[in-house]
Amino acid sequence: MIPSTMRTLQLESFDGPEGLFVRELATPQPRAGQVLVKMHTAAVNPSDLMFLRGRYGVRREPPTTPGFEGCGTVVAAGPGLGKLWVGRRVALATQGNFGTWAEYTIASAVQVFPLRKSISDAQGAMMLVNPLTAWALIDRAVRDRQRGVLLNAANSALGRMLIRTATARGLTSVAIVRQASQVNDLKALGASAVVVSSADDFANQLADACRTHHAGIGFDAVAGTMTGAMLKALPGGARVLVYGALSLEPVQVDVGTLLFGNRVVEGFWLTEWIRQYGMTRVVRAMVDIQGTLAHAMTTEVLATYSLDQAAAGIRAYQNNMGAGKIILRMA
Repeated sequence: MIPSTMRTLQLESFDGPEGLFVRELATPQPRAGQVLVKMHTAAVNPSDLMFLRGRYGVRREPPTTPGFEGCGTVVAAGPGLGKLWVGRRVALATQGNFGTWAEYTIASAVQVFPLRKSISDAQGAMMLVNPLTAWALIDRAVRDRQRGVLLNAANSALGRMLIRTATARGLTSVAIVRQASQVNDLKALGASAVVVSSADDFANQLADACRTHHAGIGFDAVAGTMTGAMLKALPGGARVLVYGALSLEPVQVDVGTLLFGNRVVEGFWLTEWIRQYGMTRVVRAMVDIQGTLAHAMTTEVLATYSLDQAAAGIRAYQNNMGAGKIILRMA
């Protein structure tokens, strides 16, 4: 039986975790083309941290329930396709004003993906944003006939996923990290070369590594001056796809790098990629992610928090994102 009310995390001001409060609201009802999902778990991603401060591309004014992805069971559906999913455990992306950081949420019937029994609730909560981003970026490299990739924030959950996925797809990877202590771990993970950004000769090391390992495309999660450094290290005709802004700084690129190297900087936003390529490619990606690429797409979970503990958990995550993901558990 579906209760008339539910507990949810409400963002009541754009103050990060300090703006979050547990509230009791009416359980939403699905309309045509929608499903009601009883949430098991939800992920916390860098995009969520930006949303909590009003800096993300999707902005909803407070009070609102955050959370872009999660895992749960479809318990009701409005008229249409959604009735096929009732009773199924799914990974989901939210729709409109609804978020996953709640006991129940609404999703579009075409934005839920049935999960195999082998996928845990924790991994199911992280099945969309990072895995789809990794799949899409590496797929871009493959379609561009690249032999290797360059990436930063390499010790993050998504960075590690990119390294493993590149290896699985037969590509080399040049990884940028901030700390020398991370080098051996990432090489063991499959990185062809790992370069420390604080090294005195970072630029030369990076250019040498890109040349040696045939990196022809870059994936930038940091922005700021790092975008220009990556672009300059890559060969002529290369491009850097900026998919994050961990530095919270504007992209900075030397004009000469653009003018005299035929190099390109472009943005990558998963929402737009899905819109552009459609659900056929997303379904294909989800089959790969749960099948042949399942090991590459696994994410380390640092800790699990209840709704009541969520604000503290999110603070811990934003202070040390390289340590592993946190999961919010609704029950």
